[in-house]
Amino acid sequence: MTLAGSPWGWFLGHLLLSVTGSLAWGGGSHIVNGEDRHPHSQPWQAALFLGKEFFCGGVLGHPQWVLSAAHCFQNSYTIGLGLHSLEDDQEPGGQMMEAHLSIQHPEYNRPSFANDLMLIKLEELVPRSDTIQDISMASQCPTAGDSCLVSGRGRLANGRRPKVLQCVNIPVVSEEICSELYAPVYHPSMFCAGGGQDQKDSCHGDSGGPLVCNGSLQGLVSFGQSPCGQPNVPGVYTNLCKFTDWIQKTIQAS
Repeated sequence: MTLAGSPWGWFLGHLLLSVTGSLAWGGGSHIVNGEDRHPHSQPWQAALFLGKEFFCGGVLGHPQWVLSAAHCFQNSYTIGLGLHSLEDDQEPGGQMMEAHLSIQHPEYNRPSFANDLMLIKLEELVPRSDTIQDISMASQCPTAGDSCLVSGRGRLANGRRPKVLQCVNIPVVSEEICSELYAPVYHPSMFCAGGGQDQKDSCHGDSGGPLVCNGSLQGLVSFGQSPCGQPNVPGVYTNLCKFTDWIQKTIQAS
């Protein structure tokens, strides 16, 4: 992925290459074999910017809090909400907001690449609208075979940046397969999705973006193997059902 994820992705790739012989990408740079999404069909989708440069995704999980991957952490951000296209600074229904506070999970990267979650507090509460809404988190952990929707704005398979938000449906993979495939780094804070013969996948630049299952936020794009979209090689997502208490306590305390 770009900017924030580059060193993280390189190190993960080096680790998996030395152990499994396959190179990994650090965090979702494109949705592979996805499609343009109907405008504002994912009103919880957030975009993280450094200045005017988009670098990671996120999701509005509370009227004043955005969830994203911990490896996307920066000292300051501008958060875009209600945006269908990143090329339109004056898009109706969109808002650009400054981050007030960023909190990485205290166990992020302990062990390596685990607990890939951070919370970003916005300067003010965001009122619900047709274009901006928060999404509730799943009350249960993912079930193998569930069909989930992952969305993002990373570069496409052809290397170009998409004009609008991209989405793709992918299945949740069993914990047994996920833990075996990513044995050097697998941790219960992760789960896998994708890896189908249709080669649909998230990739670099989609990091921190939402994976929605059965109408609830189930995961965040974390990492995977390169090239993206390989059959039988799913991507890895932050398993948000493991963090319900920490998210609630952090929001209440801040």
